[in-house]
Amino acid sequence: MLLALMFIVTLQTTSSPPDIKNFKPVLSKELEFRIDDYKTAFVGRVIVYQNPDDQNEFVRVYYRQVVVISERAQENSPAETGGRDVDLSNLKYHSQQEGEVLGRVQQATDIFAYVRWCTVHDPRTGQDIRDGFFQSWLLEQNGNWTFSSAYNLVTSPFSEPSKVDAKKSIIVGIKFTLVGGVHIVRVDQDDIPTRKEVTNEKK
Repeated sequence: MLLALMFIVTLQTTSSPPDIKNFKPVLSKELEFRIDDYKTAFVGRVIVYQNPDDQNEFVRVYYRQVVVISERAQENSPAETGGRDVDLSNLKYHSQQEGEVLGRVQQATDIFAYVRWCTVHDPRTGQDIRDGFFQSWLLEQNGNWTFSSAYNLVTSPFSEPSKVDAKKSIIVGIKFTLVGGVHIVRVDQDDIPTRKEVTNEKK
């Protein structure tokens, strides 16, 4: 009975998110999802920070940003596009433009989730392993923080009926859940290009 009571308290306890002001970033990646074969939605960034005063402590932080939808041009065939070299040149140019846009929008981001954990060295394997439970914080849509010291964030695709074809569903975001708390980062279907342009122009 006491064990069950302690478990319930663990789920309901709230705590302020960790202060990472002096932490150093050690890993960074885009928070993104594929809309289809040609369109990728960039909705934020995920950065892992390490405590310089305790190098066994890490915090993964989730940021949301102004949505950027990157669309690759659909090619008909290598013969029509000028061959593999042109395709690689176009891809490089596209990646450069994509990076510049993301760099601008990521100047202003909002944090909506934290995951904190500690590691310990395992002399048996020679590897660092997680020590204890995750501590997770999730900002709900109502502005309140949900906290858990026993559960990690759960992520899943967020979909809704397509405005173009109501019989089909389209992925428009990522859903984050934590012991009842929910936060969704998504795109508006009206902002998704509906026409695939065919690029035959040689550069």
